[in-house]
Amino acid sequence: MLEHSGERLPGQRATGTATLPPQPTEPPSTSGVVDMSSHPGQLARRLQQVTYQLWTTTVSTETTPPQFVVLNSLLADPDIDQRTLGERASLDRSTVADVVARLVQRGLIRRVRDPRDGRRNVLRLTKRGESTHGQVADRIEQMNDKLLAPLSREEQGTLLSMLTRIVDQGGPR
Repeated sequence: MLEHSGERLPGQRATGTATLPPQPTEPPSTSGVVDMSSHPGQLARRLQQVTYQLWTTTVSTETTPPQFVVLNSLLADPDIDQRTLGERASLDRSTVADVVARLVQRGLIRRVRDPRDGRRNVLRLTKRGESTHGQVADRIEQMNDKLLAPLSREEQGTLLSMLTRIVDQGGPR
């Protein structure tokens, strides 16, 4: 056992046991860093951010993209139930329920008894809903033109084709 004057030696704990001096550390390795600028998921997330910003500045601050999809689906196929609407609009059950509730509250759609089956409700656009759909639809073209402006017409078609293929094949299997 070492004896000393009461001072701790370098690397010695207060209890009197010696420890190794701290070792110099290596800088963290950057070999595990992923270049997110070319990562498809990151690009999709950024594209969604850009689209949302364009939507709110060009299309509407009152009607959201999912709300417009519901209005559009009901214009194309009126008198469908909420489950069918969710399938057509590619919205899960809780999202479609929330969107429908908000659109009913705004007076853009209404629930009515199914004339063929009185046990269920179907959804219809109101006159105000049809008007809102028309206004929003006109502005969506402007938004899409801004969004796709950096691409040639051919590139726009290619992008839309590729996105459609990805979406059609995506999701859980």
